[in-house]
Amino acid sequence: MTSRGLQLWERSALLWRHPWPELRVLVDGPRLRVHHEGHEAGHMLLEPPGAAQEIRMVAARHAAG
Repeated sequence: MTSRGLQLWERSALLWRHPWPELRVLVDGPRLRVHHEGHEAGHMLLEPPGAAQEIRMVAARHAAG
């Protein structure tokens, strides 16, 4: 997560990157679901409690739906 968008890396390989305005970010308990163009691009199970909500607030600040 950056102030510009969300990135998914596997070791040194960048799998995908999207700026916040292109994303829809939903919180489902400790799980953060990321949607792009109407499809789920990925989801993350986050710790500690409240981490998913914190990321959702950052996303809202940077124009993610």
